[in-house]
Amino acid sequence: MSLARFAFSPRFPTNTFWRDVDELFHTAAPTSLTPAADVLETDKTVELHLDMPGVAPEAIDVKLEGNQLTITAERKDDKRAEEKGWIRRERSRGMFSRTFTLTDALDGTQPEATYRHGVLVVTVPKREAAQPRSLKVKVEA
Repeated sequence: MSLARFAFSPRFPTNTFWRDVDELFHTAAPTSLTPAADVLETDKTVELHLDMPGVAPEAIDVKLEGNQLTITAERKDDKRAEEKGWIRRERSRGMFSRTFTLTDALDGTQPEATYRHGVLVVTVPKREAAQPRSLKVKVEA
């Protein structure tokens, strides 16, 4: 049995048809914004880097409860969102929340967060006991 390639060639204006289909599915499903996250471990800290371009700093909430680090934010429509003439809108808008579970080796009492150039960096220091130690041992001959 051989497979035949299917080519779709509609007999109606494709630009408006596909735009209408996109709008139908984008309005039917809620928009979610889940940023990519990188986790970096150093000798003294663990850093979470989250890409959040277009999110205002005042719309970001970083909360640490127990061993759960929760980051909540919202990207809102810009003022031009109500203008007519949009052909396509692919950038995500809306609220998101991500939770990370911290290990007991981290000191959750002193987290720090910075937001620059669309990247949120949350730094959580390690407890003293979890940090690597170096001892100098005197060798005698």
